[in-house]
Amino acid sequence: QGRDKKKCSRCKVTWYCCVEHQKDDWKKHKRACNDRYQADQYTLHKREFDRIIKKYGLDSEQKSEEISTFLTSDPKGVNAPQFAEKFGLLVEEAVVFLEWINVGVKFKEQSIDTAKHAGLG
Repeated sequence: QGRDKKKCSRCKVTWYCCVEHQKDDWKKHKRACNDRYQADQYTLHKREFDRIIKKYGLDSEQKSEEISTFLTSDPKGVNAPQFAEKFGLLVEEAVVFLEWINVGVKFKEQSIDTAKHAGLG
């Protein structure tokens, strides 16, 4: 009987005996499923970011300052091919790196806004 059960293909956590029951449960399951999926995506993205940092030795204070200066030097911003060329990454790796930097910037901005609204900033 256990072999007949199917996992939710998105979150891979919740089990269903059949597709019909999965569809019936979707309204209740959707939020938890999406939260799990998003958390998994962040984990995978962070893992890849960490791998890139290690592979290219981008974790030194000198490299951090060099990256920071490069990212803030052009008011128009920096694109992945430019970043890849400057730091010797593959363009795909530069995309991952820059996307994760943006996640951090957005988090910081949200934290500052939250602190201001709470009267802390």
